[in-house]
Amino acid sequence: MNTEQLKAFQLDDVPSTEKNAYGESRFGRGCLVARRLVETGVRSVEVVLNGWDTHVSNFEGCTTQLTQLDPAFAALMRDLKERDLFDSTVVLCIGEFGRTPKVNALDGRDHWPKWFSCVVGGGGFTRGQVIGETDPDGLAETPADPIGLPDLYATVFKALGIDHEHEFYTDIGRPISATFNGVPIDRLL
Repeated sequence: MNTEQLKAFQLDDVPSTEKNAYGESRFGRGCLVARRLVETGVRSVEVVLNGWDTHVSNFEGCTTQLTQLDPAFAALMRDLKERDLFDSTVVLCIGEFGRTPKVNALDGRDHWPKWFSCVVGGGGFTRGQVIGETDPDGLAETPADPIGLPDLYATVFKALGIDHEHEFYTDIGRPISATFNGVPIDRLL
């Protein structure tokens, strides 16, 4: 634990204007630290924003979450671009699943594992694209132009220079596909 990279966690000398741009939240500080870690050469960083399970009072819950997400994510993107790190950094903003398009009786939205949104940027990804859409009622079996998780994983792996066809082996010799046989999506790269 003597690496110089630990200094990325020390925010005492960071100007308050820079801290404020990320927002006064744990997630905001996490995004600021993430940027600082990328600057020191750390190859993989995850910042988590919990609290999206809005089965009740969805609109209040999303307002609370977005007041943390929006400034921090925007500041992270801006700073990566200003420091010439954006094109060498793959950035994902993604949840584990979506929320139902219909509001339930408790003014909430329930689990919707079939379809969800993801922002992908940096690292050689083509900019300015919106791919896929669900219908407003969520009744269609397949959205327009869907991208499956295995293909998204394969695309991210390709952007990172990792063999997306690689198989890992468990301790008992069972093969596990790195991307569940996904195929990179060339129009994203």
